[in-house]
Amino acid sequence: MANRLFLELLAVAAILLSVLLINNIFLYKQKITDLISLMLISGIVMCALEISWALIDGHSTLRVPAYIAACGYSIAFIIFAGFLNLYLLDRLGIRPGKIALIIFYMLPTAATVALCAVTPWTHLMFRVDESGVVRTMEFFDVFFHGIVYLYIFSPLLIALYFLTLGKKRRPADCEIPASMFIFGITAPILYWAQVMILGDGGEVFETTSLPVALALVYLVTNVSTHTALKARANLEAVETDLRIASKIQTDALPPVAPEFAEHLDLNLRGSMNTAKEVGGDFYDYFPIDDHRICFLIADVSGKGTPAALFMMTAKTMIKDYALTRETTSEIFNEVNARLCENNDEGMFATAWIGILDIQTMTLQYTNAGHNYPIFRRKGQPSEMITKNHGLFLAGMEFTHYKQGEIRLDPGDRLLLYTDGVTEAHNTKSELYGDDRLIKVMEDTKDLTGEQVLEHILEDVNRFAQGVPQFDDMTMVILTIKE
Repeated sequence: MANRLFLELLAVAAILLSVLLINNIFLYKQKITDLISLMLISGIVMCALEISWALIDGHSTLRVPAYIAACGYSIAFIIFAGFLNLYLLDRLGIRPGKIALIIFYMLPTAATVALCAVTPWTHLMFRVDESGVVRTMEFFDVFFHGIVYLYIFSPLLIALYFLTLGKKRRPADCEIPASMFIFGITAPILYWAQVMILGDGGEVFETTSLPVALALVYLVTNVSTHTALKARANLEAVETDLRIASKIQTDALPPVAPEFAEHLDLNLRGSMNTAKEVGGDFYDYFPIDDHRICFLIADVSGKGTPAALFMMTAKTMIKDYALTRETTSEIFNEVNARLCENNDEGMFATAWIGILDIQTMTLQYTNAGHNYPIFRRKGQPSEMITKNHGLFLAGMEFTHYKQGEIRLDPGDRLLLYTDGVTEAHNTKSELYGDDRLIKVMEDTKDLTGEQVLEHILEDVNRFAQGVPQFDDMTMVILTIKE
């Protein structure tokens, strides 16, 4: 009865360790080669071999398998104890060097393997009697258990030293969690309970794998819980930072209805919908002087925080140079050269910039590898301005950009947009495309600029329904008032 209960408990311990291993790899995304995974794997093997040992023990016809099971158990146990020791020392900020690993871990393991290999003849570790019962020898109890106990409990003594006499020598990254001491107390208590409960007619179950395995379940569960809570706290901190960054980015955009344009013969509107909390698209419009207005749109490579940081840098540079340079080509020449400096990450941005002289209604513009704007002259069908004046910004340091000019008349309209609009796709992997965007422009020719942007966004969302937004969608629309 006691033997059956022992085997059942040992099987439960092996199952629990297996569950923890699966969680560690698939839930917590840890490598199979990290210390916790290696510790759990060797613990599972240790439990499985002891179960085999217990099932074979006492069968006279299975003396050789009994030797194999007992030796395998011993090797697995000392490997497990070594990984446990390394894990606990790592938490204490102690990481043994190569020589220490060889002397204190590899040599004892190699000695155990060698002793197990010769024990059928020397009987140093075990002896299997004629009835098939495995008898542990005194050398096994002294040498083997001595090393195992040293592995298990030496980190606890070091932790106590760091808490008392060795506070000044405590490593900077040292952690001394309460779970380490609870583990050290739990293992002996469980061992005592095992001896008291499973002792049967003077026979005492003296193996330590069961109490150690059960105590390990507590330790690893506590570590996993701590890791999950720490990851959750870090995630919440990141989310808070992203919300703040998103607010900063939104505040950096120009007002939806700029005051400078309301009393002029034009109407400027912009909108941006990011795929993440922070994005890489941006737009801007601002007066250069009494009769010139600058407006632009850009799309930074990548997404998320890196793209947003690059976006803020590029946006600031463009505005600074727009206020001091005469032409759009000069602005992009200067900005491109600056962005190429120390651009180790290889970030870049497509951009389109225009300067409108409201006295002559002449629009000067430069396209740096950006999507072609859609232009609708009053009374004529919409078309794309397909001129490209150079490579994207931050591509090559010595790129020289050109510029183009068009004259605008009352009723004309110009739409700037990023590829997040035209490359939105539906559940059939079809792209929204330029043709659909041009059609919307035609269908909304009698609406205000703000209404056109809203209509485009609604149409894109309707087209891509059921597919998460994968890129930022940014638009700027210029309308010359009639």
